[in-house]
Amino acid sequence: MLLVLMAVGMSASLVVASVAPLEKKREEDRFFALLEQDIHYAQSQSYSLSTSVILVFRDHKPGYEVMYGVTRAGYARPMPESITLNASSNLREVYFTPNGSIRQPGTMRFSTSSGERTVTVHLGKGRVVVSK
Repeated sequence: MLLVLMAVGMSASLVVASVAPLEKKREEDRFFALLEQDIHYAQSQSYSLSTSVILVFRDHKPGYEVMYGVTRAGYARPMPESITLNASSNLREVYFTPNGSIRQPGTMRFSTSSGERTVTVHLGKGRVVVSK
């Protein structure tokens, strides 16, 4: 009886250990999907409200904030602990002008548990590409 209980306990611990990295990957994928949606929402808000909307990654906060204009705070989103914005990124904010176009194009590089992911913001109408 004790042998069976030990075998069940060991197999259960193996299942839990194999699910943890998968859950971390899913959490990271959800973050990047939400980031992409927030960027598109910020662009639509800048156009509909006729004001600049800025999505900002700050050094001292793990996450990003959406600002309406330069002074009015919108909302903030936390970033999972397994994701960090690399110092090699040439973009730390996505700035939409009042007509919905992008102010500065560039690439944000993120370190994740499964490697590097990039978010590229193109000049012009602000098309955004999130790498997989």
